[in-house]
Amino acid sequence: MKTGQAYFIEESCFIIEDDLVMKTTEETRVFVADDHAAVREGIRNLLNRAPGIVVVGEASNGLETIQQVGKLDPDVLVLDVEMPGLTGIDVTRRLRQTDSSVRVLILSAYDDQEYVLELLENGASGYLVKGESPERIVEAVRGIANDEKGWISPQIAEKLDRMKKTPSRDSTLTFVEMDILRSLRAGFSFEEIARRLGVPASKVDDQVKILLLKLGTRSWQEALEVATRAGWV
Repeated sequence: MKTGQAYFIEESCFIIEDDLVMKTTEETRVFVADDHAAVREGIRNLLNRAPGIVVVGEASNGLETIQQVGKLDPDVLVLDVEMPGLTGIDVTRRLRQTDSSVRVLILSAYDDQEYVLELLENGASGYLVKGESPERIVEAVRGIANDEKGWISPQIAEKLDRMKKTPSRDSTLTFVEMDILRSLRAGFSFEEIARRLGVPASKVDDQVKILLLKLGTRSWQEALEVATRAGWV
């Protein structure tokens, strides 16, 4: 009978068999970012047990993640979506803006298609839910380190496929425009939205003008009413 060791990520128990993963000749350096210590420990133990993979650091919030990734230069960042300060979306966007070479694997409890699309649009190489098997997480880290795309959980891929088959009016809006609408609904000013996006306030103003033309509205308040009634935000 095979022997194994159990690791826990939130409510999931990961059983890692001794011969689960094949050996590799090159070491893949991984950074883990999640605001739950127990989750980070589970991921760290899982990946460190896999031959050829080493976890070089971890962080509990978005700002620390960006700082440490810049210092440690890992090959792969395993990143949660919801974290204090900067979210996973913010982190992914900022890393892309700085031309960081790290490849991002999202590992989240959320399977919302808007999260997925925005993260993939901003450079994430894969998106797995935390209920995935340990084998698939290890395989995804290896694959993404080799610049492979398409590491997406089946349930998420199914949602994206359904969305493609049933286009709606909001499909004409870009991810940035949808983000601006959500931010306006949350009460953020143009200046605050600009800081979140890392762009000048004039850029946000230009985006809003384009958004108004697409929706046929005269003000951002009216555009927000249209988007809210349609259930887009």
